[in-house]
Amino acid sequence: MRIIGLFLTSPKHFISYQTFSTRHFQTLVSSTWLRNQLAASRELSSQLRVLDASWQSNGQGYEQLYKQAHIPHALYFDLYKCCTGTKEIPLNLPEPECWTRYIKSLGVSSDTHVVVYDGQNMRLALRTWWLFRLFGHENVSVLDGGLIKWAEDGYEITVEEPTVKKPGNFQCKLNKSLMRTFEDMQKNAKNGAEQVVDVRDSKSFEGVVGDSAGENTPESRNGHIPGSLNIPYKLFFNENMTFKSKEEIEDLFEDAGVDMNKPIVSSCFLGLTGVAINLTSHMMGKPDTALYYGSWNEWRLRADPEECETGPPRLKA
Repeated sequence: MRIIGLFLTSPKHFISYQTFSTRHFQTLVSSTWLRNQLAASRELSSQLRVLDASWQSNGQGYEQLYKQAHIPHALYFDLYKCCTGTKEIPLNLPEPECWTRYIKSLGVSSDTHVVVYDGQNMRLALRTWWLFRLFGHENVSVLDGGLIKWAEDGYEITVEEPTVKKPGNFQCKLNKSLMRTFEDMQKNAKNGAEQVVDVRDSKSFEGVVGDSAGENTPESRNGHIPGSLNIPYKLFFNENMTFKSKEEIEDLFEDAGVDMNKPIVSSCFLGLTGVAINLTSHMMGKPDTALYYGSWNEWRLRADPEECETGPPRLKA
């Protein structure tokens, strides 16, 4: 099945996912690996669950994306399921009991290997990966390059939807060490115990983006949490949305002034793209990186103006 206008073109990806991590639970899996796993079974397997987290801002991810094209055996995953958003945190954390029922309905059990992907810029798959780990399911991987790389490799695209024959036995075990609240970040802005790494573009981070309304309101304020470092999200990826090599990613952290031996908290605008920091840290053997899930949108609306720093990051000597 050909999909027109959905995928990007790029050079052949030459990095194997095995080079990133020696942990039992793979951070990334390649499209070739997933194709081979799916080819070994003609039915939806309880041992492997592939989830498509594609979503559009109009809320039509299922209708407009998943139903039009997805990987065989993949189920649709609604990232906004069980979430009650607020002005400060539009993509809030899901309610645990509701989320547990939802994950069980997808056939996920404690021993299921979950592989997540999306058909866009990876941010939805990354957030889904973080959510599973937050709620205690470590056996979760991201499909490197998502649907873009899968299609580039010429693998099958389908519109057929699989049926879950039996609910899983997933149990929610919240791992609070992987999340930070606004109050946590306020304390950290004063004591600097953890490095905050923001993945927004450098102009937004430095506060040089113009206010189209001409008003200095909290809603339009750009800048960053005091003391934050900056690695723009797009720098982590090749053109086909596969992650760059381990060596290139290590250079990104080093150039930004990040010390991998010290605690790290990721941030972005809404708590999506920031997970690139968590995932790449995980690939390099640092699984304890936390996410400020309210991120800059919450900070700019709740913090005092003097707590919104502008200008380039101030690297320590």
